Order: sequence, then structure tokens, then C-alpha cells
Amino acid sequence: MRVTFITPTPPDVAAFGVRAISAYLKREGKKVRNIFLPGGVKKRKYHKAYVYQYERHIIEQAIELCKGSDLIGISFMTNYYDRAVQLTEEIKKRIDCPVLWGGIHATVTPEESLKHADMICIGEGEETLSELICKMERGEDYHDTKNLWLRENGNIIKNPLRPLIQDLDSLPYFDFGMDEHYIYDHLKNSIAPMTKELLKRCFPLEPNLEGTFNDSYKRTLSYKTMTTRGCPHHCTFCVESTLAEMYSGQRYLRWRSVQNVIGELTYIKEHLPFVESIFLFDDTFTVRPFSEIAQFSKTYKEKIGLPFHIQASPLTLTKEKLEALVDGGLVFVEMGIQSVSNNGMNIYKRKVSKDNLLKKAHLLNEYSYRIYPPCYHLILDNPWETTNDVLETLEFVLKLPRPFWLKRSSLVCFPGTELYQRARSEGVIKTEEDVRREIYNKHLHFPKGAYINFLTYLAGFSYFPRWILRLLKKSSVVDIFDREVLSKVFTLMYRATEFTIILSKGLRALFTGDFRRIYKFVKRWYT
Repeated sequence: MRVTFITPTPPDVAAFGVRAISAYLKREGKKVRNIFLPGGVKKRKYHKAYVYQYERHIIEQAIELCKGSDLIGISFMTNYYDRAVQLTEEIKKRIDCPVLWGGIHATVTPEESLKHADMICIGEGEETLSELICKMERGEDYHDTKNLWLRENGNIIKNPLRPLIQDLDSLPYFDFGMDEHYIYDHLKNSIAPMTKELLKRCFPLEPNLEGTFNDSYKRTLSYKTMTTRGCPHHCTFCVESTLAEMYSGQRYLRWRSVQNVIGELTYIKEHLPFVESIFLFDDTFTVRPFSEIAQFSKTYKEKIGLPFHIQASPLTLTKEKLEALVDGGLVFVEMGIQSVSNNGMNIYKRKVSKDNLLKKAHLLNEYSYRIYPPCYHLILDNPWETTNDVLETLEFVLKLPRPFWLKRSSLVCFPGTELYQRARSEGVIKTEEDVRREIYNKHLHFPKGAYINFLTYLAGFSYFPRWILRLLKKSSVVDIFDREVLSKVFTLMYRATEFTIILSKGLRALFTGDFRRIYKFVKRWYT
């Protein structure tokens, strides 16, 4: 029996969920094929009615690779819903085998998902898929498999959840092998067998300590991994709070041992020698106690020795943890601010004061001679925030010690989040057209062209004169320019600025012979 997984994925092809399940099944001797279809969310083609469609020949190639499968699984995030629907519809026309959906979207929208798929895997999939495949191999009834929802004769069978896997060290490392892996090759516009060169093209470029703040070319090819499952925080814009509630009474936040993580990274260094840095992609790596942070940093420095990058939260970052991590090779930190207004923090249920945020920003700045400037995250386009709320956050940003980066996001009320329920109940999202425009087709990293949003964009340039921004944020100026009719103007200004920046970086990369960087620019622009 063979199972084939198709994964519409962001360009970095991290795809942690499906790689974890693939590794688990292969360890049990199951035949597994993986097809990765990396692609962005079409930033250049974004508009409210746009629906992503794979080209016909890509669909045909994917179907050809699926032939002979006894089970086809599709794992995806909400932004890739249209692609999952298209793949499912085309597969079901041509191949007579069940199609299973998994991943976060299927977990929080099982009934909607079952309008397309034959069955849904809710929550963790390793044990569920193993049990399902074993039953199918033996010709046994699998309709009572825990974590599985199925359609049968117009009815939905809703099986209970199985307990969370508590011992993460018992799981194999993510499957980054080449055997029976296929990937969409952007350069040839076709699906090809995975090679190290193709995988190398997909890995993200992350900041390198040897570069300078203004030199974005000295970056490193980074391997992304996750060492935890769960999150200590329960922000309303994130699905983690819903998942934690699903598993109420169990230890939801779990992490792998230091030895296990080091073992994975040692394996990656040996088998993927092009990897130049590590991105520990946990929601907040600093949730670990100091003793583990210290042990990790010491062992990492001795056995791995590559620069690494983490995401931290202001409530879990401390000076002693940061000192240990920097000594171990940490070169870059991302940290969420989101909003600092009382209204915004209440909406997001983020219990952190402005003083604490500023304290942690100054802490990071103390290490500016040893690490790359930090990146802070903001959320814009919140329908429940006022203009004054956003201006308060902007004023806070202007007080942050420089240099730093800003990563601005447009609020998306994803299904399964507390804000999605609020948006539905309060009429912010009413119709299916609203769902498509505000969720499925909305570009998370492309805030609306509002005047205040453009000011936050300028604030992200650390050396942009602060006195100019403080002038532009005065109420008398805001009253003039913060108008819906001018949104297209500020969108155009944003795009023109971004194009100029990318062009200048591209020319510099061309003159320095950094063709890898040029490829990344072109790929980002067109996908």
C-alpha cells in the first residue's frame, strides 16, 4: 500500500506537519511519496476576487505521480485553501482512492473541509495515519479511528480525539530526505524529483552577523525546524488558544530535549552541507527554562557552530537567557509587539505592558554589537482599533532603540481563532464573499494602503528622520490624509518604494555577482 502526500506550501517548503508524519510512517515501513508545491500567495495579483489556480500541466503531473496510491493526503494552511480544493477536485475525477485533508485548516473547519475531502485528520497525524493505513492494509473497518472525521452516505462520522503525543523525542526527525520526494521547480515550471539543489533553492536567506544593517546581501541559507508543539500564549488572532482548549486537561505545550534537537541539527549538517544557519521556528523558543537554554547554547556551540535565529516573546525573554543564546551563536531575534494601545492589547489578550516591551527592546539593543538588529512584528488593519490606537503604537515604535526592522501584517481573522468568532458574531464578516475577501484571498503581509499604515512602513526604516514622522502623525495632518479616497495613492507609494528598494538591491547583487540573491528576488516578486 502506498500513501501520497501533496503539500501546497509557502516557498520555504518547511511543511513541518507532513514531514513529521512522513518520517513517522517511513520508520514503520510504510511506502510514502511526497509532492511539494511551493508558491507564494500572489502578492502582485492580489485582489478580492482572485482565485489561485495551478496550471493544467502541473495538475496533470501531480495526478500522474498520485496514480497507484491507496490514500492521498493534502495538508495545507488557510491561505492555500483554493489550491487544496482544485487539487482535490481534479484527483477525485481521475483516481479512485480516498482523499484525506490534514493540517490546521482542516482541524478547525472539519465540516467545511468534508464538503471536498473524503476524510479529515484532526490534530496530530502520526498515530492516526499509522492506524488508518494499517487498518486499510488488513482490510479492516477504519471508520472508528480516533482523530478521523469521515463522510458516509451523507452523514459525518465524528470520532473522538486521541491524546496528544507527550514524548516528542519518541518521534523521528522531520523527513528532509530525497527518496520519493517531488517538488515544483519554478525555473522549469514543472514537477521534478527532489534534489539537494532544488531543496537548496527553497531554503530562506536569513540575516548574517558578518553583514551590516545596510548590507542585505550577506545572508545565509537557513534550515528551519521546530522544537516545540504548542504555545504558552493564547492570543486571539492565533489558533493556538483553540487547540489548547481542544486538548484541555492535557499538557499542551511540549518540547523536545536538547539532545534530540542537537541530534537533528547534526544530521542536517551532515546530509545538507549547504545549510549555513539554523532558524528555530518555534512560536517562542525562549519559553524553555534558563537551565535548558544554557544547556542548549553550550552544546549547540560545541557541536553545531552555525549562526541561528529565534522568535521570542517579551514575557519569556530574559537577560540571562539572551546572554546564553548569544554566546551559543544566536545572531537574530524576532519579537511580537502587535499593538501597544490598551484597546489593542485587550483585543489580542496580550498581557504585556509598554514598559516591559520597551525594556526588552533595550535589552536586545544592548547586544547590537553581537547580533543583527531585531525584527519587531506589528498587526495593522484591525477593525476594532481606532486611529488613535494605531497612532499610539506608531509613537511607541518611534521610541524603540535603533536600528531594528519592522514586519507589518494585516489582521486576518483566520477560522478557528477567537477573533474569527467575534468577527462573525459582530457582523465584521457576514457573507461567504466576506470570508473569501477577508480571509482566503487576503495577503497577510500586505496591509491596506491607509495613510497611518504608510507611516508605520516609513517607521520601519530605522534611519528615517523621526521628527518628520512625528510631524506627519500630528492630528491636523492625519485629518487631511487619512481618507479612504487616498488609499490607492498610498498603496502606489508603498509599491513604488518597495520596487525601488528591490531594484537597488538587485543591481547591487548583480554588480557583486550574488546571483543566488537575484534568484530569490525574482522568485518572491513573481510568486
